[in-house]
Amino acid sequence: MKRFITILFIISQYLLGQFPSYDLSEVAESNFVAGVEPLVRSTSFSLGYHQFSAPDLANRFYVSINTAVGNDLTGRSFSGKSIVGLPIIHGALLVTENLKINGILGGLTTDNDVLEYSGYGFSLSLSEDDTSQWVADLIVAKMDGSRHLHCRTIDASISKASIFKAFPFYFGFGINQYTSRIFYKGDEEIPEIISGSANYVLLGKIISFSSWSIGTQARINNKLTQFSLSLHKSFN
Repeated sequence: MKRFITILFIISQYLLGQFPSYDLSEVAESNFVAGVEPLVRSTSFSLGYHQFSAPDLANRFYVSINTAVGNDLTGRSFSGKSIVGLPIIHGALLVTENLKINGILGGLTTDNDVLEYSGYGFSLSLSEDDTSQWVADLIVAKMDGSRHLHCRTIDASISKASIFKAFPFYFGFGINQYTSRIFYKGDEEIPEIISGSANYVLLGKIISFSSWSIGTQARINNKLTQFSLSLHKSFN
């Protein structure tokens, strides 16, 4: 029953959530970069998603579905204070005891645009003897399809499982670098590229039952806080 409720909740996020608009004709051109960059940053955070999981040789393949929502702290986003992130399908293959190969993919239709996005990367446990120690994670991803904006992302993080046995959780930090190409042409001068980087603190929690797990995660930056929820499953 709990499993059914969890799956139903995640499906509802897709059915009831309002996906982001990439129609840049809605942006005030006099304040174009300030209005668009929060959306770019939120998109880049979604593309740079890292899935927490402990290496387990009994389960070499992992698949998860993730959905996120960001809270713009600048108050300048043209798309509103709450920015829904991209839904992500994440897969991971455990190659060795401390190395996983990761991949993401996804797509959606919004404002008559068909968005397509994908990425690849790896997770490396920095200690072969203790997998709860620090894990380095890197992902390179892109989003295409929007007639006004394409996004490229490089996201690197380092995280570990906490030692607090009463309430174990993951924590770490990372950096997200984004480069978005702007195709919209307006009456005023609009830059062809919006780029930047964002440092963040990473917090998360995994609740496991059988071969399924529920993951919650928060990325905290001084301009954007993004929360995500995922359902993932491991396979032999």
